[in-house]
Amino acid sequence: MAPFPYVRPYLVPILLLAAACRADLLWNEPSQGDLSNDRFNPTHFNLTLGDNQLIGFYAGDDGTGTGTFDRDYYSLTIPAGMQLAQINCEAYFSIDLFSFIAIQPGPTFPNDPTTVEPGDLLGWHHLNVSDVGNDILPAIGQNGQGFLPPLPAGTYSFWGQQMDDPTDYVLNFVVIPAPSPALLLLALFRPRRPFRP
Repeated sequence: MAPFPYVRPYLVPILLLAAACRADLLWNEPSQGDLSNDRFNPTHFNLTLGDNQLIGFYAGDDGTGTGTFDRDYYSLTIPAGMQLAQINCEAYFSIDLFSFIAIQPGPTFPNDPTTVEPGDLLGWHHLNVSDVGNDILPAIGQNGQGFLPPLPAGTYSFWGQQMDDPTDYVLNFVVIPAPSPALLLLALFRPRRPFRP
């Protein structure tokens, strides 16, 4: 049996072609297998400068209606001297209009998904088709405890799930150099030109 029986056949060539065209692919669930379902042991990736693409798939309730959801847990390490500037949603395919994504600092996801409260999370967002072509990092930061992008160097864990229909998604984690402390100090203390009308 195929590992992802609910992936629409017409999407597989598109997702595989997208992966072949990018050297910065982190993971492709339809071809490489399921991301971790264990919040204490997320699938780990080290981000690099530039684009870092994740092609993912939520099986929803696996078509059983039993409430057994396909949760994705993964952690991302932003290297020293870098920062996560954007999470661009490049694709979203589902009958269901919304899925869920959340973030916490650290290499594991500390919250039990059955008891977590929205305010327990560093940030979260209902991923949807209107996000395609947009940076969702600011939207994630507007919910939960909240934060302002970019995210500094460190390790962060993500939890994603779809409670209803199967969902394919593509996210691109964009890493840029962090401003150096010397440049920040220079900007703060540079001499001001006198005002001349």
